[in-house]
Amino acid sequence: MKVLRRTVFDLRDAFIVFSRLIVVVLALANFTPFALGQGTPPPVSISFDFRNGAVGWQAGFADYPPATDKNGFYELLAEVRTLPPELGVNGTGFYIQGNNHSDDLFMFMKRRLDSADGIVAGQTYQITFTLVFASAAQSGCFGVGGSPGDSVGLKAGASPAEPIALLDASPLAGWLRMNVGKGDQSQGGLAASTTGSIANGVPCGSAPPSYISIQRTHQHTALVNANARGEIWLLVGTDSGYEGGTGLYYQRIDVTLTPVSPPPPPGLLTDPYTGRAAATDSVTLLREPFSVMSSQNFFSSDHRTRVTLFGYNLELKNGEDLSAITAQAEDSQHTLYTLPVEAVREVPNFSWITGVTVKLPVELQGTGDVSVKIGLRGVASNQVLLSIK
Repeated sequence: MKVLRRTVFDLRDAFIVFSRLIVVVLALANFTPFALGQGTPPPVSISFDFRNGAVGWQAGFADYPPATDKNGFYELLAEVRTLPPELGVNGTGFYIQGNNHSDDLFMFMKRRLDSADGIVAGQTYQITFTLVFASAAQSGCFGVGGSPGDSVGLKAGASPAEPIALLDASPLAGWLRMNVGKGDQSQGGLAASTTGSIANGVPCGSAPPSYISIQRTHQHTALVNANARGEIWLLVGTDSGYEGGTGLYYQRIDVTLTPVSPPPPPGLLTDPYTGRAAATDSVTLLREPFSVMSSQNFFSSDHRTRVTLFGYNLELKNGEDLSAITAQAEDSQHTLYTLPVEAVREVPNFSWITGVTVKLPVELQGTGDVSVKIGLRGVASNQVLLSIK
């Protein structure tokens, strides 16, 4: 696993780091109580019945090395097909299957919602799912690595960024990893929280395996901001600790997105090993410590160092620009310094993460550790440490 340190920061490998960074971001997983605010848009409720086909949902697979999937070794398949006869229901479901030879296979479905569905750019939503799916995995069985039912976690959530499986840069065999935080196996993440397992409630061995329809209601544990384009991506999937085959039929997914106020505060990401800021020099892409002046800054006549901080919950509303975001540093003597914000950009392939580039003022020279925070519309983030030479 790549650790953030004072080396060149390769954005191609960034998702290895960011997938670990989210475990220290608790504000979304443990948010404060919310209430509907005056003037907020109405809730959005949509039902996706797979008897009507895929209805816009797309499937994918992650947490496995695709180079080893020779001759269908992982048995990956996703399609709309006729429901099994034992369900006693006519019609089709969205079927997805895979064999977990990687001991970590994530099989997922995603679907974009946008302004045509009633989503408002920059609005914060609480998301509740009703999942109807059919599983043949009996309860209490044993298998390699875990139970075929109890060790396969079902997850549901959402993100302002499209969930994508990206190839990492492992020196041996590249793995496909998710660009959003879905957690690992039974543990949830910012973009997908766990809602039990796929065990169907039939005691192991008490009857021949057959598909049983299950309904699960789940409120995602994180608040989700629509992005500046008015998009939210729904994410549903299974994360397996069972080293064998899994096949599910999704029959229906209902979702309700309730606008909430106030929105969660912005957050700055930290290195999970040091607890310090996830930040780079915007020109050299090196980590701290930072000099206030840099001879390598060929793009600015003042040769001042620009530092990019990485944060989340920084989605802008329609008509807003970077003036909505502020940054401030505080030294050990509690002297405050304004950090001019010069750029705000989504991280490529990780659009739920925003890079905020600030200019270091000359007064910071030699201050050592400073606490840095950012603000969005006057709401402050957590504080993170930076070292200034």
